[in-house]
Amino acid sequence: MRGDKITALVAGGVVAVLAVAAAVFGVGVSSANPKLADVGAWLWTKARGKVVHVNGLSGEVDGYLNDKRGRPMKVVQDGSNVLLVDDSTGFVSRIEPSQLTVSQTRNFGAAGLQLVVSGSTAYAVDPEGSVQRIDPVTLNSVGAPLDLPGPLGSARIDGGGRLWVPVTATGEAVPIRAGVKERAVKAGEAGEELSVTIAGGLPVITNTRAASTVVIGADGGAGEITLPKEVAQAAEGGVLTPASTEGSLVPILTPGRHGLLVVIDTMSNAVLTTKLAVTDAGVPQVLGTKVYVPDQRTGAMIVWDTAAGGDPVRMQVAERPGPIEVFVKDGLLWANDENGDKAVVIDPEGRRHAVDKDDTDVPGPTRTPKPRPTPKTVPSSTAPDLDPDPTENAEEPTRTVEAEPTRSPQNKPTPSETPTPTPTPSRTPTPTPSPTAPGAPGSVSAKSGPGKVDVMFSPSTGGKVEKYTLKASGAGKVTPESVGPEGPFQFEYTSDQCADVSFTVVAHWEGGEVESQSSASGMPCVAPGAPTNFQAKAKNKGADLSWGAPENAAGQGVTYALSGAATNDAIQGTSFSAEGLKNAAKHEFTLKAKNAAGESQTTATTSVDLAYPKKAYQNANNNKTDSLIQCGPQGGCKVGEIPQGQYISITVICQTRGKSVTEDETGETTDVWNRIEWNGGTAYISDTLMAIPGSGLAADGLYECEN
Repeated sequence: MRGDKITALVAGGVVAVLAVAAAVFGVGVSSANPKLADVGAWLWTKARGKVVHVNGLSGEVDGYLNDKRGRPMKVVQDGSNVLLVDDSTGFVSRIEPSQLTVSQTRNFGAAGLQLVVSGSTAYAVDPEGSVQRIDPVTLNSVGAPLDLPGPLGSARIDGGGRLWVPVTATGEAVPIRAGVKERAVKAGEAGEELSVTIAGGLPVITNTRAASTVVIGADGGAGEITLPKEVAQAAEGGVLTPASTEGSLVPILTPGRHGLLVVIDTMSNAVLTTKLAVTDAGVPQVLGTKVYVPDQRTGAMIVWDTAAGGDPVRMQVAERPGPIEVFVKDGLLWANDENGDKAVVIDPEGRRHAVDKDDTDVPGPTRTPKPRPTPKTVPSSTAPDLDPDPTENAEEPTRTVEAEPTRSPQNKPTPSETPTPTPTPSRTPTPTPSPTAPGAPGSVSAKSGPGKVDVMFSPSTGGKVEKYTLKASGAGKVTPESVGPEGPFQFEYTSDQCADVSFTVVAHWEGGEVESQSSASGMPCVAPGAPTNFQAKAKNKGADLSWGAPENAAGQGVTYALSGAATNDAIQGTSFSAEGLKNAAKHEFTLKAKNAAGESQTTATTSVDLAYPKKAYQNANNNKTDSLIQCGPQGGCKVGEIPQGQYISITVICQTRGKSVTEDETGETTDVWNRIEWNGGTAYISDTLMAIPGSGLAADGLYECEN
């Protein structure tokens, strides 16, 4: 029924609305060719029913449209594709940026409709289970819809134009290319929540209940990164992940009072963790090394620098609590107060522009806009509050200096006899105040690496700290033994055990100790990369495989999974003997390394060619009679002979079993026959008549005949 429903919806095609648009949308700029900035974004304001275009370099509004319906809208934008989606009805409108008009509309009739667009690729995804490819310009359907078992998660388009759809019912992510379903990637069990992020153009599939992430490589290979076990404790709905990131960092947020923020690096497989006190968090985004987490309770963003660690800072966006839409576009981070007129645009260095979405004094054909002041950027700050100082531009008040009063001259008193001094009672010394206990160290973050974990923390506030030490739940080594009160506020934990460990920072002061909140669990290891120097040495009906350990995971409980011509999922060590292969054929092998931290999407490959290794030998035992050359290994079909007493060089191709023969000269008996080159073709001779070192089938490195 779902397929029939969406088919019916899309069969109607697109309705041209040049006339209808006038009744629905008011055009903010009526110029025939309005100039919108190439680097910019469209932002929605629910309270005013308006969508505005903002210049990303200045933060200035340079165009807008009024939606007179005033319903909540979602803006889907990619390049010149700008679509407005009514979440409650599935009604979609396309904005023509060059004209600031609505050029097309279409009613898909599905609440919660997903419109996924990347360049010329676009899909309409009904969460109930239908996926329809569409033209992003005309909104017309392209091909027939696909039915998948619902409910469907948030779909994304990767750098190669494939749509990835999370299917909870099967625990899979289904790729769709040009409207055709491809082989699904298993990322969990049926019923486990999956989310997809496109990181640097490649899909990253996060499974909340399994606390793992599957990373799809550029070659299509799938690897896995193990996440902290606390991720599995997320509430129903699972973790929050962004639709895409421009680099290799992917933020994963477990909502809650002490929300766990996990950042994975798909290039190094490193896992970084910290805890954020955000009770009503939105989807995290990453720009450069900083992660931005919307705090709906306060209308602000929590900003945390993955490179510096330490305490997160708060950046106010809205004037009141409410939903904040945060996304990255054109290398800039946009934070939009959907209910109000405020927004912020931030560059990779942390500089920001405040946006007033209600500023509609933009260029038009009949008026010239008022001059605008040169936009002023606000530098990034490490202070707890990133809000601009309201007194920053205020003039300092003028101070009034009062004149000193004129003093009247006084006559000096006549000196009198000095009286006997009265003894002054001794003073009781003022007691020294007791030292104040410092606050607990804060924001303990842990970053995994090969054989180590880098632990960063924020220092205590208040009181006097003598030193900091680190307590680890594992038996590894901590360096340095202690950190002074001035920092640097970082420890290194090393261990050859690839197992969970958590950390607590202890502040030591005159009156005792104060401990930080425990960190999330982490591992002193990372998911390994590809094995090194993978080689295959051919042998009869097999190959001896050898390789080196991955450079980032040597000696850390690494095992290997072999696939291809031979399979084994749990190889220990760095060699394997593949048996039972077909001679006179080529064979491919793929090898992947894995440990407790996961497995990489990168693999090592090699091949082996089991072509017959031809060798030349002399004939033997030819002193009594002529040596017969046969047409087959069963004899009885002479095709030639070697005259008695003659010894020549003969090329042996391979060996096989046939009729058992006993040689008169030596009394040797064997059923091994040699296929040889003979008079431009092939023939057979008993192994008793050849001087081949060794005995038995496949002697001296020869192969068995397969055909």
